[in-house]
Amino acid sequence: MKKIDLHIHTKTSSQDKDFVFSEDNLKRYVRDAEIDCIAITNHNLFDRAQFEKITSILDILVLPGIEIDVEKCHILVLGDGRNLDAFAHACDLVEQRWKETGSPQRYEDFKSILGDLRQYIIIPHYLKDPGISPETLEKFEGHIHCGEVSSPKKFMACHKDPEMLVPVFFSDCRISDGLSNLPTKQTYVDCEEITFGTLRQVLKDRDKVSLSSSGGNSHFQIFPDGQKLSTGLNVVLGDRSSGKSYTLQKICEWFGPENTRYIRQFDLVARDEVEDERKFKDFLSAKTSLFSREYLADLQDAVGHMLEIDLKSDLDSVEKYVSSLLTYARDTSRHDAFSKATIYNEEPFQQKNLTGLETLIQSTKRLVSNVEYRSIIDKHIPVDALRALYVELMIAHGAQTQANLKRDWVNSAIQDIKAKLQRKSSTTSVTNVDLLRVATNKRAVAKFEELVKAARKPKMPLRKKKGSFEIVAQVGPFNGSGELKDLSRSQKGFSAAFKKYDKPYEFLQELRNIGSPVEAADFSRYLVKVEYKILNRDGLVASGGERSEFFLLDQIEGANSADVLLIDEPESSFDNHFLKSEVNEIIKEMSRKMPVVVVTHNNTVGVSIRPDYLLYTQKKVDGAEIQWRVFSGPPTSKRLVSTDGSELPTRDILLGNLEAGMKTYEERSATYEDLKD
Repeated sequence: MKKIDLHIHTKTSSQDKDFVFSEDNLKRYVRDAEIDCIAITNHNLFDRAQFEKITSILDILVLPGIEIDVEKCHILVLGDGRNLDAFAHACDLVEQRWKETGSPQRYEDFKSILGDLRQYIIIPHYLKDPGISPETLEKFEGHIHCGEVSSPKKFMACHKDPEMLVPVFFSDCRISDGLSNLPTKQTYVDCEEITFGTLRQVLKDRDKVSLSSSGGNSHFQIFPDGQKLSTGLNVVLGDRSSGKSYTLQKICEWFGPENTRYIRQFDLVARDEVEDERKFKDFLSAKTSLFSREYLADLQDAVGHMLEIDLKSDLDSVEKYVSSLLTYARDTSRHDAFSKATIYNEEPFQQKNLTGLETLIQSTKRLVSNVEYRSIIDKHIPVDALRALYVELMIAHGAQTQANLKRDWVNSAIQDIKAKLQRKSSTTSVTNVDLLRVATNKRAVAKFEELVKAARKPKMPLRKKKGSFEIVAQVGPFNGSGELKDLSRSQKGFSAAFKKYDKPYEFLQELRNIGSPVEAADFSRYLVKVEYKILNRDGLVASGGERSEFFLLDQIEGANSADVLLIDEPESSFDNHFLKSEVNEIIKEMSRKMPVVVVTHNNTVGVSIRPDYLLYTQKKVDGAEIQWRVFSGPPTSKRLVSTDGSELPTRDILLGNLEAGMKTYEERSATYEDLKD
C-alpha cells in the first residue's frame, strides 16, 4: 500500500489567506507521515521554479498540478512531469485568465487551454464544496474516474456505491511556517511501485483505494501520532480528568465544528422549568414550522385576498351611487340637452377576468413539458392533443386580451366624453359603482369566514413517531388574547383584536392596526392555533425528564447531515432502561453510515452497545511531567495498545471503568444471584 496526498498548497493565491511556505515543514510532513506521493496544487497557478525546488528536496514522487475553478467547482489537474514546459504554459494561461476575469472557466475554455485531457489525472471536488455538478461531470465523461471527498463518512458512501466516483481523501493543506500539527487526511492506494501511470490506473478502481494501510476502510487516522478511529462506533473510556473530553474536542476540530454533531454532557438536561418549557416550545415550533406553513398555506392565500377587500369603502360607494341616482331622478325637470344624452350616465364595459384561463394554460404547459410522468400522461392524453389544446388556449387568451384592450380604449373614450358633458350640464350625474365587484367582495368575505371556522375545528393533522415518542400537532381556536400575545412574542396588546376573533374579516383589520411584529404574511397563524406536543409511550404529554430523552433522540437523529457524531457521557442525564432500549439502537444505526464516538462510564452503553473500537485515555504523572496516552483496539482484543507501543489488558480497563473493578462486579453479581427465585 502506498500513501498519497494529491492536494497540497505551497503558494498563496487570491483564494487563500496569506501564508509563508515552509520547506522544512513539507519535508517533516512527508517524513513523519510516511507519504509516498504528493501533488502541488495551488489555486489557478503553477510556480515552476518552486515546484522544481520541491522535487529536489524530496525523495518521493512529486506531481505537478493545479487547482482550477471550472463551472462553479474546483478541479485538480495533475501532470506526469515529463513535459513540464507545456504544463507550465497551460497553467500560465489559466492564471492569466483568472486574473483578467476572476470567474470560473467554462468547460470549453478549460479543454481549449489544457488540450488532450487523456494526458492528465483529473480529480474534481465531489462530495466536497464547491462540488462538481452532474451536468459538468457529464461533460468530462471518460476523463474523470475519481472524486475528492471531505470526510471518511463521504468516502465510505462513495466506496459502497458503484454508481459514484472512486473516492479519494486528501489534506488540502497549506504547508506554512506556522504548521504545527501535521495533516492526517490521506488516501492509501494498492500498488507495488508508484508512478504517474500506475496511479492513474489504481484511481479508477475503488477496490484499490482505502483509508488505512491495511487496505480496509474500517479505520482511519485521526491524530498525527498515528491514533486511529473506527468508521463505525467508537467508545471512549477513562478515569476522571484523563483526557476524554479533550480527545472529543480534538476529534471535533479534526472534522471541523460545522461538520460535527457534538452532544455535550448535561446539554439536554432541564435546569429551570419555565426556561425549559419556553425552549421546548421554541424547539417544537422550529421543527414543525414547515408543516405549519404548508397546513395554513391555503388560508394565508385567502388572507391575502381579504386584505385587498375594503367592505367599508364598498358600502360608501354604493351609498353614494344610490344617493346620486335618487338626486338624478328628482331633477328630471332640470335635465338639459347634455344630461339627456345616453352616454351621460353610461356604465363602463366590464373587463373579463383571465386568471382562470391563465391557470389552465400553465397547467397544460406543465403536462406538455413533464418528463418524469411522461408515460402515464401519454397513456391517457396524446401529446399532440395536449399541444393542440395549448395552442387553442393561447389563441383564446390572445383574443380575450385584445377584447379587454378594446374595452379599455372604449371605456377611456366614454369617460372622457362623460366628463365633458357633465362639466357643461347643471344636472347632477350618477356616481359610478361596480355593483358586481361589491357583491363579489361581500360573497368572498362570507366564504372566507366559513373557511376560517372550518380551519378552527379541533383536529390533529400531524402525528409523527420518534422512538417511543410521538410529535402531534393539534389545531383549534385561540382561547384568549394572552395566547395571541405569546405567539407574537411582543408587548403589544391583543385585547381589542380578540373581541373581533369570531368575525375573521374584522379581526384581520384589527391585526392590521397592531402593526409590527404582527406581519401580514403571518396573519393566518393568528387566525388558527396550531399547537405542538410530545406524547410519551402512554399517550400522555411528555414530562421534563422525558423531554430531555426526546431531545437526545432528536439530536442523534439530526446528525445525518454531519460527518461525525460525538456524545459525551449520556448516562449522566438518562437512565439505563432508556439508554438500552432506545439510545443504543439509534446510535448503532447511525454508526452504520458515519463515525460515532461515545464517551461513557456505563456498561449499558460501553458494553451492551457492542462497539467496533475502544479507546482508553490515561493521564500519568511522572514527577513534574504529565503524560497523556490513548490506548485503543477492537473490543475483542485481549490488549489495548498506545501509539508508542505500550499495552494494557482490555478486561482490566472494562471492569475498572464500567464496573468499578472486579471486586465490585463480583459483589453485585452475587447480590443478583441471591435474589433469584
